[in-house]
Amino acid sequence: MRYVDIPSLADIKRLAQKRHPASLSFSLRTTPVTQEAQQDRIKFSNLAHDALQQIDEGLISKSDYAALEASLADISDDDEFWAHQSESLVVFATPDRIKTFRLPNHLSDAVEVSDRFHLTPLLRAVAFPHHAIALVLGQNGARVIEITGDRPAGEIKVPDMPTDAASVAGKASILGRSPKGRLQGSEGQKVHLLAYSRRVDAAMRSLLAGSDVPLILIALEPLRSIFLSVCNYDNVLHGHAEGIAEDSTDAEIAAASRSLLDSYYEALLESVRDTYAGRVDDRRATDSISEIARLATNGGVETLLVNMETALPGRVDDLSGAISYSESKSPDSYDVLSEIACRVIRTGGEVNSVRQEDLPGSAPVAALLRYPI
Repeated sequence: MRYVDIPSLADIKRLAQKRHPASLSFSLRTTPVTQEAQQDRIKFSNLAHDALQQIDEGLISKSDYAALEASLADISDDDEFWAHQSESLVVFATPDRIKTFRLPNHLSDAVEVSDRFHLTPLLRAVAFPHHAIALVLGQNGARVIEITGDRPAGEIKVPDMPTDAASVAGKASILGRSPKGRLQGSEGQKVHLLAYSRRVDAAMRSLLAGSDVPLILIALEPLRSIFLSVCNYDNVLHGHAEGIAEDSTDAEIAAASRSLLDSYYEALLESVRDTYAGRVDDRRATDSISEIARLATNGGVETLLVNMETALPGRVDDLSGAISYSESKSPDSYDVLSEIACRVIRTGGEVNSVRQEDLPGSAPVAALLRYPI
């Protein structure tokens, strides 16, 4: 069983709209090993103490302060909660509500106190959830394995999944010769595999409907090509998971699939960087923070890359997008980069929260624009 709560885009939009003078945003690296979770609990308690110390007297009422303190203490004291963690934990807290997300990504320990939530770390999980479905397909049956983060992979039972190719054909074996006048040999085998593949695809539709999770197909030829020819799901990853076969263990399949996922994400980023390079001379791409803030406010950003590990304290004007930087973090400021990302999301743009080495230059942001500057 995995303990991961990947936020939806709707979650992000709702959190981006929240305003409260004491909005606390926590991110911390955690461990899925229950026996080692005590250290994570201590880290969170220390971060909670630091956050409460940043709330000046008069910023919120005494009753709100007490409610916030009690809610954070409830999390620290919840044995069951800390026994079921993933690779990182993000917590958003105000006096009236606390929201938690257990993520498969590796985040740094940090806390931000402002009038809005710091969402950049959470956006990493949305862009790169490391979540995939592996379909292990053979003539003798199909297995469906869910993969996420560094947690153990687990098989999913899919309703109406055919037992094997022979059962679909109504035969003891699709390799046997057919009566005279019927298809036989390799030609007959292909027809049976085609019917089998259609049944598998139909079963997978109920699992994948409305989803865009990457599907990794593990199958030998000719079944692989036959299934791909009838598959109705669009997000099947190209390439093969190396070194595994139909009889590989769930753990072996997960390890190879994660490697394929890493290549998939890197290809996506490479495509964005290539597009960026091709648009710079036409002024349809920029890494100027001030330009991006203004354009994000006015709906001009198509795709944003933002450094998930950098925070620039300040404020962004609601109407013009002009930035006023602060010398240090305080409840009177917020992370400018997170605010820019939220504005891009609100205006229908795409945001990828990445590490600095994934950006095309030295700036902590880069943007593809909907129109030239």
